Amino acid sequence: PFQGSSTLVAGGPSTTSQSCASGAAMQRVSPIVVMKQTPATWVQGQVVVVTGASRGIGFAIARACVLAGFRVVLTARSAVSGSAAAAALGCDFAQLDITSATSVAACASEIRRRYGRIDVLVNNASIKTKHYDPTPFVEKARAEVATNFFGTLAVCEALVPLMRAGGRVVTVTSSGGHLGLLHTEARRQQFAAAETTMTVAELAGLMRTFVADVEASRSSAHAPALDWPHVARGWPNSAYGMSKLGQIALTKILARDLAPRGISANCCCPGSVSTALNPGGGRTPAQGADTPAWLACQPAGFATGQFFKDRQPAVW
Repeated sequence: PFQGSSTLVAGGPSTTSQSCASGAAMQRVSPIVVMKQTPATWVQGQVVVVTGASRGIGFAIARACVLAGFRVVLTARSAVSGSAAAAALGCDFAQLDITSATSVAACASEIRRRYGRIDVLVNNASIKTKHYDPTPFVEKARAEVATNFFGTLAVCEALVPLMRAGGRVVTVTSSGGHLGLLHTEARRQQFAAAETTMTVAELAGLMRTFVADVEASRSSAHAPALDWPHVARGWPNSAYGMSKLGQIALTKILARDLAPRGISANCCCPGSVSTALNPGGGRTPAQGADTPAWLACQPAGFATGQFFKDRQPAVW
């Protein structure tokens, strides 16, 4: 599914970072058109780690990467379901709970011991609670931000050091994490700074502030009200959307931080996929996996700091 050549047509002024190992300059521009696809032959034997891959979109991404010729390390929180999924695909398995610092460290150590390095990290593991779930919204916000944002960050901090020039970080996020989700222009400007000056520490601080402002409600209601303190402070009523907004901002910061090492960082929305998290989705897991697997197959010089949907650059 990845045959052909890759073309990025960029519009407007651009900045070019240090060249990657392939010799292609890494572009930090907003690409307009991706014309064709990249040959999969050059990824043969490259090591890709896919998180949350025992089922759904993650499993489909792992399968697409196996077919493309990668050496796939399928990770999952459950050793039982993860091992079974890896056996079904004929790929490797490593246990990983992205919410556990001990598990993340153990997984990174095991991957270093087995392979010595990785070439691609696909951050897919996430959780999503239902609006009608009776769990208090405060607890939902804590869990979704802790898993989707801080868990993803922890995995990046543990595994990206194992990458060499030409490495790629791909994060499966959501269009629900768009900047317009934030209620005030001041908040939008804060997060837009991920493109330019914001640091990972500053972003983490903002995500903690969101959770703290939700907790200030001291309510056990399963859904937030418009008069809750966090709303007045410019935050949205979607904890899932906020966690995904954090992932997109993280991608943009990583793109800046990793460019000198010749490593790219991009993210994408898989669309509304029918999975355990979203049983009403209209796409199959294979369709949702198409763009993240395609990004994994692009050279690091193709693009960085970008948000994609359906293999096309999308507005954050």
